[in-house]
Amino acid sequence: QAHQAVVSTQSTGVLSQSAQYYVMAGIKVTIIATLIVVNMAIFNGSLRFPSNSVVNNVVEASSEEPTATVIPTATAANHVEHVIQQRFDKRSENVRRVCEAEGSKAAKITKPAELIAEPSIGLLWCPTFKAGSSNWLDMFCEAKLNHPLYQDCDISKLRQDNPANKFKQEDTFNYNRKIKQELGIPFMTVRNPLARFISAYRDKWEWAASKSYYFDHSGEEMVKHYRSVGLHLTEEEKVNLLLAAADVIRHQTQKDLTKDEIVANPYLNPPGPTFQEFVKWTLDGGADPHFLPYYQSCAPCSIDYNILRLEKLYEESGYLFTIIERSYLNLDFRMSQNTQSKSDACLVNYYRTISKHDLQALYNLVFKVDCELYGYPCKEALRNILSQPKASHNIVKCH
Repeated sequence: QAHQAVVSTQSTGVLSQSAQYYVMAGIKVTIIATLIVVNMAIFNGSLRFPSNSVVNNVVEASSEEPTATVIPTATAANHVEHVIQQRFDKRSENVRRVCEAEGSKAAKITKPAELIAEPSIGLLWCPTFKAGSSNWLDMFCEAKLNHPLYQDCDISKLRQDNPANKFKQEDTFNYNRKIKQELGIPFMTVRNPLARFISAYRDKWEWAASKSYYFDHSGEEMVKHYRSVGLHLTEEEKVNLLLAAADVIRHQTQKDLTKDEIVANPYLNPPGPTFQEFVKWTLDGGADPHFLPYYQSCAPCSIDYNILRLEKLYEESGYLFTIIERSYLNLDFRMSQNTQSKSDACLVNYYRTISKHDLQALYNLVFKVDCELYGYPCKEALRNILSQPKASHNIVKCH
């Protein structure tokens, strides 16, 4: 009717009140339907705004993961829970398949490096840093130590004993049964390994001023061994310049550094290790819990985890809380997802500074097993990165 009214108007130039009503009603229905679809798509993570296709290949999960569809509101909650459980089941099945493959590296790791349990919560967590760990630490600190923020609690008290040591690993089935009965539902959070590695570098080592702990711990070693400072400098001059740079980094913030200081001292240009230096250090055996492969820290071939993805952590953590019939409204996993998205958006720029040889070696050493276990398309992402020209400089500026 609305269509007929419009056609009639074109010929007569006059729009009746009845026609106006039908036109406006049609527009309202279209708008409401559109809003419903968009909101559901945003909630499900299936709506993706235009962005660099290479970035999407790097940070997004496999497109084969089950996604929720637009359905009537009355059954929406049950439907979403069913879809999320399907994701958990599919991820667990993929982990088992990789673990059972001949020569699996992951299968050789039979005991997790660390687990945190709290019977009052009913959850058993394998910490995976740079994958939403701050929120989980908040939760366990509040439950075990009555501190709502992990910065205010003694985290070492969460780590006194590895609860998994209580059980003998006579077989995987009984081992998992006992863990679930006595310790809680095992879970872990993962993130695209390529994105996690960048996030660890940016958060702990990049532009080292105000990050003196990590500079002292390993950043100074990276700069000392891998920074090209000029052949004209003697060893004594290099030592003195490095000492001066370290002193500046420990006592000044990035904003306090003057251009003269940076130009005069190659160890301050930039202050702290570049991404290339960080990669070289890693390939030569450097390691840190913030990018330690998941399979090495959590032993996923021995423990049947519920596997949550940082990319979908807001809805998947909510489902986990429905399983244990608890609510943690103070945990804002949307912040974790937003922070992750901002950090991931420019990670291609970092990998473009790395040579093809080093990038392949880094994939084999740090990323390969985790990418296979958790279904991230890392090979395709790296192939896309390598198809682009290598960056002409080694200092990445990303906000």
